[in-house]
Amino acid sequence: MTVLEKRPGPFLKFFFKFPVWLHKIGFGGWERLIGAQWMLLTTTGRKSGKPRETMVDVMDYDKAADTYYIEVAYGKRADWFRNIQANPFFEAKVGRRKFKARASVLSNENAADMLVKFYREKPAYTRSVMAMVGMKFGGEDELRAIASKLMLLAIHPEKQ
Repeated sequence: MTVLEKRPGPFLKFFFKFPVWLHKIGFGGWERLIGAQWMLLTTTGRKSGKPRETMVDVMDYDKAADTYYIEVAYGKRADWFRNIQANPFFEAKVGRRKFKARASVLSNENAADMLVKFYREKPAYTRSVMAMVGMKFGGEDELRAIASKLMLLAIHPEKQ
């Protein structure tokens, strides 16, 4: 069983929430120092109705389509993804840009292409993030196989 097949433990939950806390106290954007770009998602809790925040990696941004691409590390079991399923419109923030958004799931083939592109642009970051959740790979072919087990989303800002 890989880490992605089970829910994160207390250490990983803390680790994943740490960037949200840094962002709240005014240190948003520091991830650029490590060559990353993150998106802060604020969803509506499917049970509580309260705002819930999580930080995710932006894997790519298509300026022409105004679409961001992100990964859902824990797939359909991720709380924030389940919140989006229950309440499809949410708030997103990338850098200084804040917007209402909706998400759509990428096909396995598009997800594999996106993951390989991300790896080619940021190999050390990709390896370290994937190793953190228990996923190691030898090369692009193995990465494509892993992509079939992951879920990637296209985040579409709502037109005002």
